[in-house]
Amino acid sequence: MDHFQQQFDAQLTEIPATGTKAASGTADSAQTPAATKTRASRVTKKKGELLTEDEKKANHIASEQKRRQNIRTGYDQLIQIVPTLTPSQRSEALILQKTVEYIKYLLMEREILEGQMNDASH
Repeated sequence: MDHFQQQFDAQLTEIPATGTKAASGTADSAQTPAATKTRASRVTKKKGELLTEDEKKANHIASEQKRRQNIRTGYDQLIQIVPTLTPSQRSEALILQKTVEYIKYLLMEREILEGQMNDASH
């Protein structure tokens, strides 16, 4: 097995779950009694009740924070998987570039292995 493949397999088993921390948005402190906060600081109300502008803004902020955290988690996973990346490399462009290079390398390795299998079976 190729050194990169071994390193790839080892890193793949070390990747943490993709769960994210709850975002900490703030909602209007003068919420109606029917309003409740969910884990990501989103305000929900009973069916038929409308959110105030402050509650809508808080929900939007919480959603945006969650989206950004998910993107950060994805980049962190790429840093762990791609052997030519280190945690000190935080440039998103560099991470994407090296990820593409690594995928191309893996595809080339796959073609070589498939060719060797075909040669061995003939």
